[in-house]
Amino acid sequence: MASRPTIAVVIVNWNSRDDVLAGLRSLHEQTDPDVQVVVVDNGSKDGSAGAIRAAFPDVLVVETGENLGFAEGCNRGIEASRSDWVFLLNNDAEAEPTCVAELRRVAAAAPGDVGMLQPLLVFTTRPSHVNSSGVLLYRNGYGGDRHFMEPIEAAVAAGDPFCATAGAALYRRSMLERVRLPGGCLDREFFMYFEDVDLGWRCRLAGYRAVYVPSARVRHRFQGSSIRRGEAFVDTHCRINRIATLIHNASVWFILRSAIHTAYGVFAVWRDAGLGPLLGLGKRLPALIRDRRRIGRLARVGRRELERTWCVKLATLPPLDLPDRHD
Repeated sequence: MASRPTIAVVIVNWNSRDDVLAGLRSLHEQTDPDVQVVVVDNGSKDGSAGAIRAAFPDVLVVETGENLGFAEGCNRGIEASRSDWVFLLNNDAEAEPTCVAELRRVAAAAPGDVGMLQPLLVFTTRPSHVNSSGVLLYRNGYGGDRHFMEPIEAAVAAGDPFCATAGAALYRRSMLERVRLPGGCLDREFFMYFEDVDLGWRCRLAGYRAVYVPSARVRHRFQGSSIRRGEAFVDTHCRINRIATLIHNASVWFILRSAIHTAYGVFAVWRDAGLGPLLGLGKRLPALIRDRRRIGRLARVGRRELERTWCVKLATLPPLDLPDRHD
């Protein structure tokens, strides 16, 4: 690793012109602005691509022509970028002025088993409160934002998270290449939600660590794009992708122990969205099992060992309820 690692910022955009322009301005105003910036535009109809090119001619805009989802959009941006580290940043997020400098400082000193760096995300409209300080893995198989809605003071001195939230996360490229699946670094079949939990779990199994960098801060508007699709869309993707994540990464014991939550999730998907998403998951099952075997061959840490170390109880939520979603 070079003493000054290179960083590429990848932003996936869908019909959020004003938000993405604000995020790009925040990158332009960094104290350390030496980054490649790639925006993957997922078929926006609001003039986003043209506005980005006009305002920021140095930004590489990759137009997909259709909405491929967050996961595949990230994959396209990773493929188009050239850097030692990749900074995934939501299109409704703005990096505070020293964010890149702090992330680069930690990346430069990071040992080889550190593959994920997690900034501190606060709410744009309520910067005194935390959106996320990384991902927690719950014993029911859900992932949730650590310190969600807590005062910022609660998160400043926290330890490292299970993995990073892709709303703002710096990933080591060599790690991403090592854990890549046929569906991409982030599994494109997830479309959106849980793709970062799935990736982070896979990276943990492969022996990589996540490090928390609270001095690197990001303001996040939270669900700026996804909220337009409605509650049922979001919940359905969370529930389906949770099951896919377990098939990929969890021990058989963990899958069995969380079966009641899986059964409730299947019922809730059928209730809210019908049989279509469940039939789609069934079609994915052979590929998910093949991926599970690939992940097993990559593993340097046992599945049960990882679960014993990192799974936490849900302290405040009903046992079958969804934890707070992160975006």
